[in-house]
Amino acid sequence: MSNITLATDRSLVDTITRVSEILLIFDSYMIVMLYITGVVGAILNIITFLQKQIRRNPCSLYFLSTSVVDLGIMQVFLLMEIITRFNPIFSTLIYSTRVWCKLGNYMTFVFPCLTSCYLTLASFDRFCMSSLNQTLRKWSRLIISRIVVIIMLMIWALFGLHVPIAYDYVQDSITNTSRCTVQTSLAAVFIAIDGYFFSLFNGVIIPFLLLMFGIMIIHNVKKSRRRVTTQVESGNNSLLHGTGGISNRQNSHMIKMLLVQVSLRIIFHLPYTVIYLLSFYRRLSSDLESLLLYIIFSYIARWLYYGNFCKKFYVNTLTSALFRDSLRLQCVNFLLQHRISIILRTFFSTHTNNR
Repeated sequence: MSNITLATDRSLVDTITRVSEILLIFDSYMIVMLYITGVVGAILNIITFLQKQIRRNPCSLYFLSTSVVDLGIMQVFLLMEIITRFNPIFSTLIYSTRVWCKLGNYMTFVFPCLTSCYLTLASFDRFCMSSLNQTLRKWSRLIISRIVVIIMLMIWALFGLHVPIAYDYVQDSITNTSRCTVQTSLAAVFIAIDGYFFSLFNGVIIPFLLLMFGIMIIHNVKKSRRRVTTQVESGNNSLLHGTGGISNRQNSHMIKMLLVQVSLRIIFHLPYTVIYLLSFYRRLSSDLESLLLYIIFSYIARWLYYGNFCKKFYVNTLTSALFRDSLRLQCVNFLLQHRISIILRTFFSTHTNNR
């Protein structure tokens, strides 16, 4: 019986080894694909939300800010992973510097929290805009969103300063190697902030707020539509012609994009939170089958977590005709400008040669 058990365990170990090798190879291609699609999407997102047709909407400023931060996240997370995977010597040179130890860890902590806050602020903005309460709707203004974006950036920039202050390379007397870690006596406090608080904030608090605002936005939309229907039936169409109402096409598309983004944000981030909590509260299982499932699920959670920062442009394109129209208009203007530039350059070059 023991020989059968031993053979089964050896078979499972071989399976785990093969699966890990396959997942590692697949992961190399996956992060490259995520990086390319994410960077292209973030740039197109930024270009579209800077379009005059959209940028005057207060919610678009939060979307724009989120896209800018996501672009930075892809450089800090995905690009560095790609360099590590395909050029380990160069990545070692980067990771061994004090600049990366301080600045790299600082951006790793601040950027995900910042993009989560901007998405939450966009949800709050749409909640205020969709409300029938005039006092709440006054909070959905472009000037307020500009101020809030700057304030939120300053808050996280200051809150994350503990990283460059406390982190540095420390020589390990046992292994005789240096590693980037907290160099103060309050290491447990900093580890709790950078680990437990980071995951709790992005994995529990933010999803709860997004879910709460999402439900209230849907409630406001239904309430507003019932009111519009009542006004139409009574012969009063004044509500339909309001520039700030829920019937406004731009606001409706912003709400649609936001609700889909919020739903996918919660779904994509949930596996990562589960994996972190499992590793934080319990040791890895000694059961080989459970370990195999944990490895597979860890890779899936990692891809979904990175995909959360890469998906926004493609979600916006699929869910909003307004976004597609603005993007198409921007592309047409770009092509026309360059076509005119090429024609003028060719004309002047031909004219100069003839002279």
